[in-house]
Amino acid sequence: MVRRIRLLLDDSAWFVPFLYGMGGIVLTAFTQVFGEFFRDLLPEFIYLDLDSAASVLSSTFTSLMTMMTFSFSTILVVLTTYSSQFSPRTINNFLTNTSAKHTLGLFIMTTVYGISNLFLVRTADEGVVLSSGISVLLVIGSIWAFVKFIQTVSVSIQAERLLSELHKEALSVISEQKDAIESDEVHLVLPRSVHSLEGQAVRAPQTGYIRLFLREKQGDHETDFESVVAVGDFVAKGDLLGFWKGEDAPDIELFEIGEVRSSMQDPSFAIEKLSEIALRGISPGINDPNTAIHAIHYIGDILRELCELSDGDFLYSNGKCDWHVKRKTLETILFESLSPMQTYASRDIFVMGSVFEAIRMARLQAHETLDSTFEDMVQYFVDVIDWDRLHVKEQNYLHNKINRAKKMAT
Repeated sequence: MVRRIRLLLDDSAWFVPFLYGMGGIVLTAFTQVFGEFFRDLLPEFIYLDLDSAASVLSSTFTSLMTMMTFSFSTILVVLTTYSSQFSPRTINNFLTNTSAKHTLGLFIMTTVYGISNLFLVRTADEGVVLSSGISVLLVIGSIWAFVKFIQTVSVSIQAERLLSELHKEALSVISEQKDAIESDEVHLVLPRSVHSLEGQAVRAPQTGYIRLFLREKQGDHETDFESVVAVGDFVAKGDLLGFWKGEDAPDIELFEIGEVRSSMQDPSFAIEKLSEIALRGISPGINDPNTAIHAIHYIGDILRELCELSDGDFLYSNGKCDWHVKRKTLETILFESLSPMQTYASRDIFVMGSVFEAIRMARLQAHETLDSTFEDMVQYFVDVIDWDRLHVKEQNYLHNKINRAKKMAT
């Protein structure tokens, strides 16, 4: 349940602004009820007569609407930039940006507070009101947030910052997995290629991506479970998800399935975003190979962290039952993230060189069982390169990169 709530909060762009809007309503009620109570405690200039208060509230509301209009227009421009220059999968990274959510939330809070008090100010029993003074303070805060928002936008559309954020996103997920393994919350076991057909089948209740495996539901259950899908896989309604190995199968949902993938338990999704940005960079329409090289280097560093773990599936055990969950193999992640580069960049020696450099970085601290996977991937790229079209100097450059990728870390 905790992970599902966390996923909802991380992916939602509306929840934080909604809380701010509710805060505006609460602040309005507080001002109307206790405004006179603070009369002797607050400076006199904060209180205005009814006509002046109405004018201030009207002016602040109008100016705030201007800022909101500009902000929403800016957001649309940024979303278009993210979709066209980077990848449609990266749009959510901006929508869920903490600074952007709090800025919009403060705008909404000030708007709700201003318009509600503008409606109620004429009904005040006293000759003076407090709401206009608080509204001015909120508008000042909104101006500061607006400046902060502009700075956030200017930074977020920089390719280097987006790549860095995706890099941190993936490393955070991998770090959580490593911590869980070190604390014995989960164990790595050898992958199972054949699954038993005994027991009760668990099928997908809807079509979509597997976003989470709800391991916290294991509790004190005594029935073993074995999955045939991994987090990040796409399933259709009715697809087989796994088996309960027993006649008394618990009536619980083990997988969170949704329309959009999440990287919360799936670091390969962040790698996929970086791969798409790299593909956009080397496509003929954009032609930005330096961004592609930068993205590929980040992919290599993420793989370096990921490859410290051997290939294997996750096993959750409570002492009474074992839940076996499939995990994407390194071979799959390597092929899906790096092989698309050869579509446009097989003749670009610098992009291809960065691919071999990414493989070299991934092998720095890789588990010894992954050596053959790396060698096969290097050989794959060697085979797809059209060596006859390359100059001798270009061939030498790539051969140097290939030799470094093949060299084992000591």
